[in-house]
Amino acid sequence: MSLFRVFTLITVAFLAACTKSVYTDYNQHFAYNEIKTFEIAPTPSSSPISLDDNRIKLALVREMTAKGFVETRHSPDVLLRYRIDPRSESVAYGPSFSFGYGFRNFGIGYDTPLRIEEKHYGQLVVEMIDAKTNQVIWKAVSNRKLTDNMTPSNKNTFINEQIANMFLDFPPGSSKNQ
Repeated sequence: MSLFRVFTLITVAFLAACTKSVYTDYNQHFAYNEIKTFEIAPTPSSSPISLDDNRIKLALVREMTAKGFVETRHSPDVLLRYRIDPRSESVAYGPSFSFGYGFRNFGIGYDTPLRIEEKHYGQLVVEMIDAKTNQVIWKAVSNRKLTDNMTPSNKNTFINEQIANMFLDFPPGSSKNQ
């Protein structure tokens, strides 16, 4: 293997490792150190509670309590609201080339059937809302895709990993993060 190929593989692996699986944004002027209690915002009563809803709620409670916050239903400091935004992408399967070699023969084939397939997935979004002002103060969005063809254990792992990554640098501005 050439030195150029080795360098290219190492560079690609490094860049893939550096890619964050979540994006976070927050209000820089909010006093996050004053947060003591939280509540998971209730879903509208007309919406059925899905299996993924339960997975997300458990992961949120686990991460917040691990950070030292207390869950309460009476006058919480912040509300955690989550959703799975439906997304889709078009995947094109384009032209293909083929080569063949036989006894005294060499052939090249070219095929141009362009097939487009639309793939649907969900994007996990978590928002933290100041209970006093009803303003979003922190938001995290998963850059990975939650799909219906994942097994239950894969969904559970996916949701736990994404929620953990979302809260990795929370609260923003703490001495640990600077």
